[in-house]
Amino acid sequence: MQAGITEARQTIALLSHAYLRSVYGQAEWQAAARADPLGLARKLIPIRIEDCPRPGLLGQIVSIDMFGVTATAASRLLQEHIRYAISGRAKPTAEPQFPFPQMPGDATPPVKPQDPVGPVFPPLHADRRPPVREVGEVFQPTGTPEVTFVQQQHFLPFKMTLRQPGLSIVLEGPSGLGKTSLLMHAMEQDKARFGEPTVYSARVPRDVEKIDKLVIDGHDGVIAIDDHHRLSIEQQGRVVDYLKRLADSGARSRKIVVVGIPETTRSLVKISPDIANRIRIFRPKAASENELLALVELGEKALNIQFEDKLSIVRASSGSLIIAQALCWHLVTMARIEETARSLKTVRTDIRSALELVSEELRIKYHELVEEFAALDDSDETICIELLIGLAKNADGVLYLDEYRKQNPKLSRAVDRLFMQGIGAGLAGNPLISGNLFYDVQRRRLIADDPQFIFYIRQLKRERLLRGAGKRSPTSRRKVFICYSHQDEFWLNRLLVHLSPLERDGRLDVWSDKRIRIGDAWRSEIDMAFDSAASAILLISADFLASSFIRDVELPKLLAAADNRGCRIVPILVAASAFHQTPAIARFQHPNPRSRILAAVTREEAEQVLAEVARLIEPQ
Repeated sequence: MQAGITEARQTIALLSHAYLRSVYGQAEWQAAARADPLGLARKLIPIRIEDCPRPGLLGQIVSIDMFGVTATAASRLLQEHIRYAISGRAKPTAEPQFPFPQMPGDATPPVKPQDPVGPVFPPLHADRRPPVREVGEVFQPTGTPEVTFVQQQHFLPFKMTLRQPGLSIVLEGPSGLGKTSLLMHAMEQDKARFGEPTVYSARVPRDVEKIDKLVIDGHDGVIAIDDHHRLSIEQQGRVVDYLKRLADSGARSRKIVVVGIPETTRSLVKISPDIANRIRIFRPKAASENELLALVELGEKALNIQFEDKLSIVRASSGSLIIAQALCWHLVTMARIEETARSLKTVRTDIRSALELVSEELRIKYHELVEEFAALDDSDETICIELLIGLAKNADGVLYLDEYRKQNPKLSRAVDRLFMQGIGAGLAGNPLISGNLFYDVQRRRLIADDPQFIFYIRQLKRERLLRGAGKRSPTSRRKVFICYSHQDEFWLNRLLVHLSPLERDGRLDVWSDKRIRIGDAWRSEIDMAFDSAASAILLISADFLASSFIRDVELPKLLAAADNRGCRIVPILVAASAFHQTPAIARFQHPNPRSRILAAVTREEAEQVLAEVARLIEPQ
């Protein structure tokens, strides 16, 4: 297969609903697409033999559609287009008709093509209507999805490793990336070989007893040990010894899959370094935009619907397949669709309302958890809330306390005091907290097991978290919001240099979109910054005024903040623009001497303007 994929001049992908569910199909066409990303060599040729979607990159390649036509027409169509793909151009099969009346003997009658000999061609009017499915079957925020399962790049290598005798597997990574779904679908597609998998969770006491028993007595089939990090060090050591015995015996009928958080492999190797060459590690990553888009399109096909704005769903999902499932479910139910529509229906993509519904749904589930965790510190302290916010900002759902202390030196003493008081015992002793949060004492890290909990915290503002926990917000630093076009990033960086001493001394909290990290709910982050900004600095240029996001989203909020609660607006003219012809912002005083733009003055003069801005917004 590898030789065929790499050495072939062209790869023909016969697209059908069955092919899109195939174990090997996705790996094959993706390999061909990577070998010819611009399509100049026409290396990948999709041929649709059913009216099926073309997910991801396949949607950008012109396909040969051989459904809904006769066998004769399909044969002619196929030969013509393959000839075009090989030659690189579409040349007519016959010369054009001469513009004057045709004389007898000028043309040779065309030869009637013969029907090809081969498989029976599908009937022209075959009933290809998709089966009727309920919304809950298609979009599944919980459990293992079937209809909208997306094969990611590691699916085929994972499945092949399952077949390898003796070799155990470690699936590690943040929650919510589909580790369990990966295992279940790999097993399902090779059911005759593997049978039904057994999954034990280390967070379930009865399952822990079964794990202790199997590492002594042995087992048959495939067993997954989920939440491996929740086992004690002694239990983890016994699991490692068992993995070594399996590897040395080369057993074909026994396989262990260890499922855990990031760096699970490192903890195994720390227990026994020689386990490293007896295991195979898979680290599923956050879903790419193409993979999230494929999930949405599979759901559209199954329900016979079309979302108005699929990309907004992809962006709001922040790389999580689970969140994408939840958002799609809410959008479809808001459209009052219960099952596969008889005719194509367009679904309004009100992503903000869907996010609010998901958050409200999760609030019922997690509100009490936040209250319980916030109560672990003193009544006048907010360090537990700060830890939750820090946890939510990490894409992998793991907060390393030592790194957090370095990044937040003013909170380091509070963090140390909290954990010296035995927060680990407090976590373990509270079933509600311990079911969602885990404290790794050895490596000093706080771990969120539930991706939906992380998503819930990301949607909440600090003030709402504090209010929900019955605590007051401590006196905060003066927040400064910087609004700019990415084309003017040079001036942003110079401004940040001038503001850094004030921020380092704790007098300012400077916010720009550079503080948004992968995995953050970016719109929520920006909204929180708007709401708490005492000052706003605008880097004015033609690109700034031309930005639709600045014009339609950021500026209206900042201007409302200036009018309603006295937020100070400081425009800096960094490049030529129609600033003076824009009354909404021209009413604010700028610091540029004689209205000269920074791009037109000397470097030192520009630096003086930026220094003056830092002086103007410094708290008195």
